[in-house]
Amino acid sequence: MVEYGGGSANALDTFSFYKNGKADCPPETGEFTYHLIKPDSLIIYNRGFGEQHFKILKLSKDSLIRQIKRQRIYADSIDELINGEIEKYISVTKK
Repeated sequence: MVEYGGGSANALDTFSFYKNGKADCPPETGEFTYHLIKPDSLIIYNRGFGEQHFKILKLSKDSLIRQIKRQRIYADSIDELINGEIEKYISVTKK
């Protein structure tokens, strides 16, 4: 999925979700996994670094609208609630 806002796509902010629970989140590096907590929550983990908790505002096979609500950074013992901006993503994978 590619971030979409203001009439254009931001190819630098992409996410790939796989059925096996793994995720790619370039340009970030590391081993990412995700957990979808139905019907409205998504957690993305970066092994050894931290996790981000998102509220899902809309989810379909072609789009995702989410808002970050919590961030945990393991090394710094940070665990904070956030009311982040709303991010919109669209699917760019051909079926």
